[in-house]
Amino acid sequence: MALKIIIIGAGEVGFNLAKELSREDYDITLVDINPEKVKRASETLDVSTLEGNGASPSILHQAQVSSADIFLALTRIDEVNLVASEMARELGAGTVIARLRNIEYTSNKAILQPSQFGIDEVIHPELAAVEEVERLLSQSSALNVKEFEGGRLQLVGVMLEGSSPLLERTVADVSQGKWRIPHLAVAINREGKTFIPQSDSIYRVGDIVYVLGESQHVPSILNMLGKPRRDVKKIMILGASKIGRRLAIRLQDHLDVKLVDSSKAKAWDVAPTLVNTLVLHGDGTDIDFLVSENIDEMDSFVTVTEQEQTNLLTGLLAKQLGAKHVIVHLATTIYLPIARRIGIDAAISKNMATVEAILRVIKSDSERTISPFEEVELEALEVVTDKGSKVTKKPLKAVSFPSGMILGAVIRGSAIEIPTGDTQIIPGDRVLVFVQNEQVEKVQRYFT
Repeated sequence: MALKIIIIGAGEVGFNLAKELSREDYDITLVDINPEKVKRASETLDVSTLEGNGASPSILHQAQVSSADIFLALTRIDEVNLVASEMARELGAGTVIARLRNIEYTSNKAILQPSQFGIDEVIHPELAAVEEVERLLSQSSALNVKEFEGGRLQLVGVMLEGSSPLLERTVADVSQGKWRIPHLAVAINREGKTFIPQSDSIYRVGDIVYVLGESQHVPSILNMLGKPRRDVKKIMILGASKIGRRLAIRLQDHLDVKLVDSSKAKAWDVAPTLVNTLVLHGDGTDIDFLVSENIDEMDSFVTVTEQEQTNLLTGLLAKQLGAKHVIVHLATTIYLPIARRIGIDAAISKNMATVEAILRVIKSDSERTISPFEEVELEALEVVTDKGSKVTKKPLKAVSFPSGMILGAVIRGSAIEIPTGDTQIIPGDRVLVFVQNEQVEKVQRYFT
């Protein structure tokens, strides 16, 4: 029987989450007070919709919250999410997940903790975005960085340019060639389509290649891909938004940080809390201002204003004026596919980071962890290998895996191995597998 999921809030997060879940066997009801958002969802998604206030008892009764396996409060208003979550718990909903923008609700000093509202899991969109920016700054040559095993493993995405030494070589040539760096090409995005490469797949210019490796090897992997790592020492952040302020707080003690905002009042307001950050009032679209603040000396320029068009424009300006690395924040998914094609080094979205975090909670359980990656169109499955499972009976090269998966890493105790065809998995090994979304259940049977 399909899990019943109720989502309160049909904004970017709620809509995109419903869109992803509707591709699988879930019974989804999407609720929003805005009739236009409800109409959009009903016309484009295979879900049930309901117009009304998600914090209203009558609306929750109409949505049949008492029979919900998972309840998600994802409106833009924290207080609505808290009230809706508390009522959903009282009405008998199963797992309750809430989106909270204000991190004070989960601090140790909070008067009321989320658990007192019946919330099982809290997702902080801005915090998810800040963490993504930090990963990108740690590997500033990459378009995308995902971490596993507490950061010991990293999946980096890189666009191959004309100078890349990998061009026109096969995956097998590179893995067995002069570099001898333990790594695995997990996926290639070519002209908007993602595929899992085979040993005879050839690297082409413009490919976005996703490579897995141990963190200490990632700088060498980036060099192999033609993208030498650049150290970030000086950074300019445009926008004293929640993301901008939180990012400055986390970076100011070990980097030279400038935070710029077009609102003089906001700049004055945040300055006292950022003692090691130079806070400036200025317009990021003003070329003279950027030049006067030595934009060409910036190792990284991060634009996180509330206006994505502003972020795109200022990101392009900064790049043209000499900033070595540019990260832009995009609220919607409209511009994500083209951002890097027009010269942006990396694009993040707090909304899509939130969707991925929620999907990870919904799809994971005590026996497995599933991490979806929208941009790569794959899911990472982490599972412990059972005694008697198919993969424990012979070396990997003798196992016939489906084409829509690739085994990324084997973790045995504290040791990590990027597997080869000669690798022999034993019961108790934890494995990291990258698999196309629709094949997760089929692939899991190889290990359990």
